[in-house]
Amino acid sequence: MALAASTSQECKNGADKISSKADASQTGNVCGIELSRDSPTLTLNGKKINDQVPMEFPYQPASASSGKNVFELAKFTLLQSEVDKVNQYLEDHHWTVTAIHNHQFFEHPTLIYLHTQKQDNRDSLLQDIRNALKKTSCDCV
Repeated sequence: MALAASTSQECKNGADKISSKADASQTGNVCGIELSRDSPTLTLNGKKINDQVPMEFPYQPASASSGKNVFELAKFTLLQSEVDKVNQYLEDHHWTVTAIHNHQFFEHPTLIYLHTQKQDNRDSLLQDIRNALKKTSCDCV
């Protein structure tokens, strides 16, 4: 994904705090950050799909007067073996895990999507996401 001309430098910097491989885009006051897994190779019906199932980390100001506090909605794309480690890390750091589920029957390996949210200081949230990604084999941080 190419960076849109209207993406703020703050949004781009937010993506870089997660990973130099993350892409940023902005719509209004929502900063969208996407990051694809490099490892392992993900396939669906024999076709590589790594770039089609990105992890998503959008955030927006928590309120007009919230300063650096933002509301973060995150979607992690995980292997089954990574779910417990990432879930425990997020719970230990006071994130609310809102859903854990799969999508496709024929993907390999099977992917699990973990949705979570938290309101806090932007830099703290982005560091939490980076640290949670380090619990995976995504080779993306």
